[in-house]
Amino acid sequence: MAFAERDGVKLFYTVDGPDNAPALMLSNSLGTTHRMWEPQLAAFSAKYRVIRYDRRGHGQSDSPAGPYSLEDLGKDALALMDAAGAKSVNWCGLSMGGMTGLWLASHHPDRIQKLVAVSSATFMPPPELWNGRIKTAQDKGIEVLAGPTMQRWFTAGFLKGNQDKVTFIREQFLETTVEGFSGCAAAMRDMDQRESVKEIKAPTLVIVGADDQGTSPAEAGIIVNRIPNARGIILKGSHIINVEAAEAFTKEVLEFLA
Repeated sequence: MAFAERDGVKLFYTVDGPDNAPALMLSNSLGTTHRMWEPQLAAFSAKYRVIRYDRRGHGQSDSPAGPYSLEDLGKDALALMDAAGAKSVNWCGLSMGGMTGLWLASHHPDRIQKLVAVSSATFMPPPELWNGRIKTAQDKGIEVLAGPTMQRWFTAGFLKGNQDKVTFIREQFLETTVEGFSGCAAAMRDMDQRESVKEIKAPTLVIVGADDQGTSPAEAGIIVNRIPNARGIILKGSHIINVEAAEAFTKEVLEFLA
């Protein structure tokens, strides 16, 4: 466990796996922490030096006043790579983590070897949706958003039959600060990578859940079509697909990275 720092913001990270193995950096969704990757950690760290972190406003990292931008989150990731001694990494990010990976691969191509963008999008309108969630969090607290968020993140069948796994994610969501949620939600509201992703040269795998409502298979298809060296995979499940379809997800990522 360690901390990096950028512009006075302390950012928590942890490293697992052999020191001499290729680096694999994992980036979580809005409202989760580095712990969301626990279903993959044993398999990933057997072959890679796995760097996990809490983005600003989440987990053990600082929660500066927002709004944040995607550039803020990307530069935070660069500072974390530097702190962990990684000149370049394989990147696997889910939702906001995938969107951060798209930004890095288009703006700092020398730092990204291979890219896995999971449950991701290039553009997330309408802004009123994000403004409403930000206002709810600020007026009523993060707890009010937890129930509807879990319903979006998992299929009904998974919610009913896997309460322990849902609780694992829900607890991380409830730990997110209002400042962190609001700042990151603003970054998603303001993001537009529809053109910049066309510049990505890194081999790219796009993974999406068949029932994902927020970042749909259609949006995943847009990413695949705009990145020259990309391919897509649809798995059974919804948004937090590394938890809902953990075994299939882990297999696809490892095969791609190999």
